[in-house]
Amino acid sequence: MSGPESGSAFRTAAVGSYKGHGVHAAPGVHEYAVDLVRAALPQGGRVLEVGAGCGALALRLRDAGFDVVPTDLDPPHDWIFPLNLDDPVWTDETRGPFDMVVCVETLEHVENQRQVLRSIRSLLRVGDKLLVSTPNITHPHSRLKMFLRGAPYIFGPAHYHQPGHISILPDWMLTEHVRLAGFDHIQVTTGGDTGYRGIRRVVHRIETAVLSAIGLRHRAEAGEGICVFVTAVAA
Repeated sequence: MSGPESGSAFRTAAVGSYKGHGVHAAPGVHEYAVDLVRAALPQGGRVLEVGAGCGALALRLRDAGFDVVPTDLDPPHDWIFPLNLDDPVWTDETRGPFDMVVCVETLEHVENQRQVLRSIRSLLRVGDKLLVSTPNITHPHSRLKMFLRGAPYIFGPAHYHQPGHISILPDWMLTEHVRLAGFDHIQVTTGGDTGYRGIRRVVHRIETAVLSAIGLRHRAEAGEGICVFVTAVAA
């Protein structure tokens, strides 16, 4: 499963790689996602990944023992199946059945998140699982960005067209979207890091300390909690 990766107008820049495949998510997000899938499916199972990017998370999940079917709007490999979440066409490979659907750092790229979640629910049997994540706009760092420039972290004019962050989803709204799509037993956690380096990392640490001192703290389950994760069960 190697070969050159094609570009995409709507793919977040890679922050690293896994087995030669670009990681198009904040540092620590893929690792935490694997932990959540393991917790949801302790005996293993068949997983549909929507918004697979270059396949790094799919490979991590396969290495963790899961049978993964990866999909993406613009697949860079022939082992990733094409799927447009805003207008999905399900094929024999992508219509299931699946034990879980994983949609990590993807909903912020689509026009109608509620329709996407309903489409995902239609693939699942009662009791099957869902994992979705999106940037955590209630994180203190994101709230400061909103106060200073009118847009949360990794949103705004510089992120609208590339990488295509067009939909802002606070955790409460994402939770309601998931519930109304036909899921229950909803749990919300946070994970992932900003990945700042050098002087920017030093400034970020000072910023975090100041925000904490004035009462803006965030306790994450993994890393800084820069992304919010929702796990749920199909009702």
